[in-house]
Amino acid sequence: MYTIMKNEVSNGGNYIKGFIPFAIAAAVLSLCGGFTAAVPASIAESWGMGDSNATTWITLAFAFGSAGMAPIMGKLGDVLCRRVAILIGIAIMALGELLIGICPDGLFSLLLLSRFILGCGAATIAPVVISYILTEFPQDKIGKGFAIYMFIASAMVIFGPTLGGIVIKFYGWRLVMYLCVAFLAVAFILCMVMVKKSGPNQNGLAGFDVMGSVLVLIFFSLFLSIPSFGQSNGWMSKETLICVGAALVALVLMVLREKKAENPILNGKFMARKEFILPVIALFLTQGLMQSCMTNIIVFVQNTQNDPTLSGIATSVMYVGMAIGSIAIGPMADKKEPRIVAAAALVFVAVGAAIQMFFTGTTSLAIFSLSLFLIGLGLGGNATIFMKVALSGLDAASAGAGSGTYNMFRDMSAPFGVAVFVPMFTSGMQQRMTGGMELVSAAVTSIHRTALVQVICVVIGIVVCFMIPKIYSKEETHA
Repeated sequence: MYTIMKNEVSNGGNYIKGFIPFAIAAAVLSLCGGFTAAVPASIAESWGMGDSNATTWITLAFAFGSAGMAPIMGKLGDVLCRRVAILIGIAIMALGELLIGICPDGLFSLLLLSRFILGCGAATIAPVVISYILTEFPQDKIGKGFAIYMFIASAMVIFGPTLGGIVIKFYGWRLVMYLCVAFLAVAFILCMVMVKKSGPNQNGLAGFDVMGSVLVLIFFSLFLSIPSFGQSNGWMSKETLICVGAALVALVLMVLREKKAENPILNGKFMARKEFILPVIALFLTQGLMQSCMTNIIVFVQNTQNDPTLSGIATSVMYVGMAIGSIAIGPMADKKEPRIVAAAALVFVAVGAAIQMFFTGTTSLAIFSLSLFLIGLGLGGNATIFMKVALSGLDAASAGAGSGTYNMFRDMSAPFGVAVFVPMFTSGMQQRMTGGMELVSAAVTSIHRTALVQVICVVIGIVVCFMIPKIYSKEETHA
């Protein structure tokens, strides 16, 4: 049995009114994410790096910030007032979008740095929004609060990839970045006006675990890089082995530091529960399919039909599925066993991934859309369920850090999927072309092989879901 954190705040219906600016921040965060979905592939193509793993590294640079910095920025949200944290996050995101927009052609190092900065902004916003739900929503409304949050996050991305693809096609990818800066500027003004001032939850920045923060970022960045080095250079190559060795050293140092820290970034006791560990494992096996399938289909369409609008529309349909799943499937876990609902939701994901095993060089928009819709439907429902289970047991003082820690693993699952499945597809395609296979056939064969591996991962994820502890008695499940 798990217990959702007991809320210390009882503010009647004002929690909904107070949530509005945080919902706006979450919406703009997701809108910008969807609007720029095709940007990494477009930059790599326009800079003549379409045949390399540039798309993977551009995506990972964002993940280093959004995932690696999530527990750190979440901790800052605990020690600073929410108003300061949300405004800092939006401002950092705007800076990152602007730097990407003005980055000179071919200056790859600045592009990666800008993507990292963008990710740091995202890492600040999400934990603040989640911690508001945990601490301000009534205990019996927290599940619905997560469903609303995930619905907003999914719904705001629906039109982003399509509109972004259209803008890129006619005006180039830089205009997309400038439009995102404008969206964020509006959100900054609204949050500055609407979010009430509040004091810090703890003693300010006194005793903040700076060294722990550095080691957390180093370890998880290295961890995310391992699959890319392995796919690009070989799993036993010098580069891969160096990355693995450095990650192990960073892990040991991080664990030793966090054990000694009075106020650690990572709460080992909170993380060492089945309710946290098993959803995280399931996330790594399945949630990464969202980003990787989206990226692979964008690249697949570019190489077979050369129509960014086609993949943009299909990606938007995926987010429609996520929005529906978060509202229609996620709340079922309030009365039914979460592990049963989560396993059932993954069946949709498995079918969606399996459809990609039948892609051809002339696959229609309807088939692309059906595949991504089913994947989005299942993952949208599970996002709400896993969040509810994993964040059980948090108190108000650690809501931001705990939310950031979970967000780190959740956000890592997407780039981890990208780091594994995107190179599996792109490198496989290049290897087949090197062997004499023509482009379209190489793309089709490679995506079929990648889809098969994805289906296997989802099946294992279903098994993991059934291992999550039961949380309801028979009386509760029949209530």
